[in-house]
Parts: sequence; C-alpha cells; structure tokens
Amino acid sequence: MEKARRILRESEDTLKEGYGFSNQREDCLKFENKRGLEIVEENELVETSTAWSRQKFEGIIAKAIREKSEIPVIVFPRVDRFARNLEAAGYYLGLLRQNGLKAGFAEEDLMVDNESSAMNVLMFFIHSFKADQDGKQIKHNLLGGRDKLATQAQEIPNGMVIWPFDYMSKRLYGRMSTGRPILNKERAAWIKKWAEWILEDGYGLADVCRGANKANIKTRRGGKFWPKAIRDIMRSRQLIGEFWWKGKLYLKDESLRIITAEVFQALQKRLDENRERSYYNHTKYEYPPLRKMVFHSCGQLMYGVPLNGKPYYRCPKCRRSRINAQALWAKVQKDLKDRLLREERLIPALKAQFNDTEVIAQLEQDIKAKDAEIQKQENAKNAAFRIGMVITNYPAERVQAEIDKAEARIQHLKAERTESEKRRDALKERRLDVEGIRRFCQLVARNIDNLTKSQWENLNRLLKLKIVVYSTNLVKVNLALPPVRESEMEFSRL
Repeated sequence: MEKARRILRESEDTLKEGYGFSNQREDCLKFENKRGLEIVEENELVETSTAWSRQKFEGIIAKAIREKSEIPVIVFPRVDRFARNLEAAGYYLGLLRQNGLKAGFAEEDLMVDNESSAMNVLMFFIHSFKADQDGKQIKHNLLGGRDKLATQAQEIPNGMVIWPFDYMSKRLYGRMSTGRPILNKERAAWIKKWAEWILEDGYGLADVCRGANKANIKTRRGGKFWPKAIRDIMRSRQLIGEFWWKGKLYLKDESLRIITAEVFQALQKRLDENRERSYYNHTKYEYPPLRKMVFHSCGQLMYGVPLNGKPYYRCPKCRRSRINAQALWAKVQKDLKDRLLREERLIPALKAQFNDTEVIAQLEQDIKAKDAEIQKQENAKNAAFRIGMVITNYPAERVQAEIDKAEARIQHLKAERTESEKRRDALKERRLDVEGIRRFCQLVARNIDNLTKSQWENLNRLLKLKIVVYSTNLVKVNLALPPVRESEMEFSRL
C-alpha cells in the first residue's frame, strides 16, 4: 500500500458543526480505502484558505516536500479544503506536481500528479473555480446575516453602548459578536441626577464633571470623568432607549429608557444654551468666534485662551505665540471688506486659477500610461504562473517572488491612478461663473457694513476661512469660494 499524509482544514476553531474534522475524516477514509492508501500522518489545520498568506498550510506542504520519498501522497477531503482562491489553488497544485507529490481529493474522487492527464487537471480547476465562487458567496451571506440578526433579533454590534449600560454579548458565526444591552440601575440613577443638576440647578458640564469625580464615580475603564465624556453621554439618544449604529436604528426598547423624551429634549436645549453662553461665545464680545479657522505659521491649529480677562488665540506647540482675538478679527474683517471680496480683485485671481486645460491633458496622459503599466504587470504575473506550471522543477520561490513583486507594483500603480483620476475629475467639475461671482460680490458689498456677529459667523463658515498667523502684524487670510448660487441663497438668509 502506498503511504499518504492526510490534511484536514477548518476556517475557524469556533465552528462546531458543518463540515468539521470528523466529517472530513470519514470522507477521506472512503477515498483512501478505495485507492489503497495507508495514512501514516494526519494534520488538523485551522486557517482560512481565501488569502495568499497561509503560514500553517505552507509549513505542512514544506514538510511534505522534504519527506516526499517516504510519504509521496497527500489526501484532502475536498478541493475547497485545499484552497478557495483560484490562483492560489493553481500555484499550490503546481508546487506539489513539480516536487513529485500526488494530491488526492476525496469528495471529488480525484488524484492529480505530474503525470496526470489534461482532463484530470481540468477537472481540478473546475472544482477550484466552484470553491472560489462559493467562498465569495459565503462572505456575502455572512455579512448580510449579521445585519439581519441585528435588525430583526434586536441585537446590536459589540462596542456601541454608552456608560449607563452593561453589555451581554454572545458569539455567533465564528468571530461575529452581537448581544443585548442591559441597563445598569446604579449608573442610570446618576444619569437622572446629572440631568437634574443641569436642568434645575443650572450646572454646566464642568460642574457635573466635578460632582461626579468628587463622588468617586468612575468611567467604564476605571478612570475619572472629563467634560467631553459627560457631554457625549448626555447627548446620546441611548438615554431614551434608541441604539443607532452607522446611521441605522438597530434597537428601540422602552425598558432601556432612562429619561423621558421631554426631559431629553429639554436637556439638549439647555446644553445648546450653555454652549452659546460659554466664554468664547459670550455676547459681550462684538466679533464672531473663529472656530478651527486660525492656524499658526508652524501649521498648528490655534485655540482660544483667556489672558488678563481678554481672549487670545495661542499655538499649542509654540506656547509664547499668541494674538489678541479682537485685534485678529479687526485685521480679518478689513481684509474681507477691502480686498478679498471685491470683484475687481477676486475675478482675475480666480480666472488664473481656473485655467486647468493643460493640467487635465497631462493627467489624462498619466492615467493612460498607468493603465498600460498595470496591464504589463498583470501579464508578468500570468507569465510567472505559467512558467511555474509548465517547467518541471522550476523553483516555487522564484515564481512566488515574481508574483508578489508584480502585485505590489500593481497596487501602487492603482493607487496613483485613482489619485490622478480624482484630481482630473475635480478639475473638470470646476467652472468659473464670472457673472455669478460678480453678483455675489455686489450682494456682499451692499450688506457687509450692517452684518451682526452671528451673520459674520455664518459668512465666515460659508467662505471656509483659513487664517494663518505669522506674527501680530503679519496675518494671511485664505478663503474658498463655494458654488455661487448656493452662496447667494445662503447669504440672503444671513
């Protein structure tokens, strides 16, 4: 009897049913008895077969090649236990044939070696193609099943519940984890107390945070609370029993409600009011806040700090670099009124920027060149694969190295091509509407002297201001003019 090695494979060690090791072993036994094979070694392998990187499988194959004179046959339960990737199946079969090993597949009743007929090899690739397609369908069904389980069974994905809830997870379909949230009554009582502090006692988030830390209330990880953490909790709709994930309402359960809808709405309104009354938004200042618009020359975003009772913008990296917020706004406002939004200056500058014909042509040529190079690398992969299949004893390491090199180059070229396509499409979409810009500038000129603080804030947001501070005397103001029709409509509502 010819000696053989048996390889059994499962994708996940958590699978207890289906085509497991016991069922695979039974199929192999029938095939081995029919072919007169004596099994001298069995390997149980837990590893996916859809990827190229299969260290455990490759280790067993390397050992089989070293011991091919003693054990010349490898038996697999069926082709999809060998590989679910069509190209990988061809590569590994070629590797076994080049090294004089026989590969048997029990369910298909198929034996392939370097002397097999063309029909045998063809049948192997037909079964490999089916395994490849089945693998893609399994992945599709698994992802769909996860969403269906979450929506219909009202179970939510792991990691989405906030502090007042515990989470009882269960494992389904291998690594997929879902479960139901459970209300933590002690923490829910603190949520009600925090809402009372904010609505009835006039507490701010910082006051609530100090009260929680003074009472030695800990976060889920055992740390102290910060105002942002309190804000995220009190803003979450999970407080009224609604659990959202990636834009979907996965679960709505009245038994998980902590506060009523009326209290939640009042709480959101009070938090909005507190934010508007905060130091940096206080009405005693005549200028609008410049949130996330002020940058230092080093590239760092500058943030507001109070110094001697007055607000300043300071660089977190260059600690001594700061500028008075009111003086900065005076410079920005003057630039907007006198230079940046005047049609005789704005239109010529935009015309110079929108002349992109030559750049688009260059990008088109670059995209075509990259397509040609990608096809060239694909041909190189196919050539390396064919050499490994046809030439006997051709080193498998060289085949794999050539395939990996070509694949890395293809991925790099595709990334570059995608970036070029994005740039080209963005340039094609840019169209300079001179009359629209002129109307917008005239509309701004008629109203700019009468804008209130909130209207200035809306205009700055609309223009996407970016202010770069080099020194107290040198400030550069950049703006991005949005689509003109939208600008006119929104500006008319300032």
